Amino acid sequence: MTEDAKMKKAAGVSGDLKSQKTMSQGLESIDRDYLEQATLEKAKQLGLSYIDVAKSPINPDLLKILKPDTAKKAMMMPFFRIGKRIRIALTDPENPEAKRVLEELKKQKYLVNINLASESGIKEVLKLYDSDQYKVKKELETTYKEKDVEAYEKELIHLSDLKVQVESATSEEGLQLINMGAMKTGASDIHFEPEAKTVRVRFRIDGILHKVFELDSGIYKNLVNQIKYLSKMKLNVNNVPQDGRFSFDLNQRKIDVRVSDIPTQFGESFVFRLLDSEKGLLSYQDMGFQHDYLKKMQNLTNSNHGMILCTGPTGAGKTSTLYTVLNKFNSPESKIITLEDPIEYNLKGVSQSQINEKRGYNFADGLKSILRQDPDVVMIGEIRDIDTAQTASQAALTGHVVLSTLHTNSAVETIPRLINMGLPPFMVAPSIHTIIAQRLVRRVCEHCKVMRSIPEAELKDIKNTVDAINKVRPDLKIEIPDKLPQPAGCDKCSHTGYSGRIAIHEIINMDYEIRDMILKEESSNNILLAVRRKGFITMREDGILKVLEGVTTLEEVFRVTGISN
Repeated sequence: MTEDAKMKKAAGVSGDLKSQKTMSQGLESIDRDYLEQATLEKAKQLGLSYIDVAKSPINPDLLKILKPDTAKKAMMMPFFRIGKRIRIALTDPENPEAKRVLEELKKQKYLVNINLASESGIKEVLKLYDSDQYKVKKELETTYKEKDVEAYEKELIHLSDLKVQVESATSEEGLQLINMGAMKTGASDIHFEPEAKTVRVRFRIDGILHKVFELDSGIYKNLVNQIKYLSKMKLNVNNVPQDGRFSFDLNQRKIDVRVSDIPTQFGESFVFRLLDSEKGLLSYQDMGFQHDYLKKMQNLTNSNHGMILCTGPTGAGKTSTLYTVLNKFNSPESKIITLEDPIEYNLKGVSQSQINEKRGYNFADGLKSILRQDPDVVMIGEIRDIDTAQTASQAALTGHVVLSTLHTNSAVETIPRLINMGLPPFMVAPSIHTIIAQRLVRRVCEHCKVMRSIPEAELKDIKNTVDAINKVRPDLKIEIPDKLPQPAGCDKCSHTGYSGRIAIHEIINMDYEIRDMILKEESSNNILLAVRRKGFITMREDGILKVLEGVTTLEEVFRVTGISN
């Protein structure tokens, strides 16, 4: 046989093989179409929806809902989910294992929609459990559980490992890892900050921001979609600010997350505020109240009307203080209602209501509504405008105890702040009972602090402050120790030298003299001089007292009170 003939024969054989393969694929396609059509007809008879599940894109994140063995025995697969609403594809709704799984999902509060699928379709999507995506996910889940116990124990250096895990995970898993890392370090906020080529991720720990790692911009895009989806933000809007919220579970505790989104030059920037609704309340002593201020706080429950206002900037712990006060009022004899945004702690025996600005349920209108509920004590998350201020003061004047927060720099500045909002002095004077102003300072880490002699410059400042305190409160008899603790840094405190926070305070109780001065519209300075004669200690002075007790440092007090050393 010539070479040419051999080539023609080979070409003929090859053509036959291709023809056979094409014919086989065609028969396969016909068989598949027949099976899908038969399944569709069966679905109609059973009154169920039908899904060609093999042709439906399935998010790998859904694979974690069922274990592989369970899905294969039940011949079922989740293929779509929004929140707790889930759509399940299965071959036989009468399959005992499928029935058991469906009941289990319902116990987990899933709203299940059943869709009939062909056996071949289910077998095809079950192959996803053998894919690389699922193998990666299983490995990540195992690592996540191991690190849940020890790897995130307030060690920022270990948190840098998150970068590798987040970049190799699905967007849902990556966000969970970041949230877990933040909770384990005691962070109050998570910041996502896009830059020219990367995205910086920072945690706010004890009031100070710490850079944790940088994300690739491409991975961050997927994370943004996951954040907006969870927070119920508009996915197709990226040029105007948006607010949202979501929650996640940590060791059977619900963590609420407030999300703020703003457009920036390099993309959308997000900030998460983490709120542990089941976090225990601190005692007045643990919060930092001491001496005369502790007695004033303990006596608050003796009041039966008037506004108790807690002031300070965002992140000063105002809401935590109000919750502690509210809890002291909580008794079977009292009706307590709150109006919050959002509800940060769950208090047994207290009716808590959350505002919804989008639906017109704001602080001003909400307060008018809850006053019709015959409360004894009312807590309003914040006085933001004149309408809320007027309603709150009227409630205080008509026999209600009203607790709220306000943004002012000091206790005495609260009075002109309310007047500048539009509340007349004749309402301000009789409606206020107590004003508490506060800031949070970091505690020196007990594990690594070192004692040192006080430098001359600091000693001079401390002596001047102690002299001032002794003049208004000679009963305290303040003395200056030879040495004070200095932060060093260790693994326990993430090498910052500080661990945890405590508040520094100033408190004004209204009396006839102060009310008369408000009615006469006297200056804030005159009011300050009047309360000083009654033993008033400023926040800065309260901070210095805590420095002398070895709780914090002079640098911390200067930082939060806005005074340079």
